[in-house]
Amino acid sequence: MGTEKDKRFKENWTGATKSKIRKGAYHYYWSNVNSAKQAAIFIDQVVLNQGDLPPVLDIEDISNVQNKASLRKGLKNWIAIIEDHYGVKPIIYSGEAFYRDILMPDSYFDEYPRVWIANYNRVNAPRIAWDFWQYSDRFPVDGIKTLVDGNVFQGSQHDFEALLVP
Repeated sequence: MGTEKDKRFKENWTGATKSKIRKGAYHYYWSNVNSAKQAAIFIDQVVLNQGDLPPVLDIEDISNVQNKASLRKGLKNWIAIIEDHYGVKPIIYSGEAFYRDILMPDSYFDEYPRVWIANYNRVNAPRIAWDFWQYSDRFPVDGIKTLVDGNVFQGSQHDFEALLVP
C-alpha cells in the first residue's frame, strides 16, 4: 500500500479469500510520509478476520531527510495505531541488515517479536531470529504467470496457526 490505496487490493483480497489460502496485508512504510496518514490508509483498506495474518509493516528504507531516531518514532506511531485498531501486534518485515542495524538497537521493537526477514543471499538462513524468511523474489507458482516471492515459516503448523488473528 504505502502512501496510496492499492487499486487491486480488494480484487486480490477477495480472490485469496475464495481460494482459502491464509492471507495477510502488508504496508510498505515511506519514511518521509506522516505515519498516522499511512496507518489511516491501511486501516481504510484492510479488514482482518479470524484466521488472517496480522498486519505486516514493511520497512526497508530510510529517507535522506530523516535520521534513525525520527524514523523509529514514526514506526512506533504506525505500530501503535495499527495495534490499537486491530487488537493484534503487527509483524515486522525488513531486510536482515536494515533490521539488525536500524531496529534491533531500540528495545521497543523487542515487544514485536514476529519478524519476517528478506535475505536473498545464498545463506542457509538469516543470522538473526526470524519467523518468516523471504529467500527469493523469483519463485515460480503454478497458475501465476510471473515469478513471486518465495517465503518459508520457521515453526510447526500449530505455531503458524497460533500467530493468526484470533
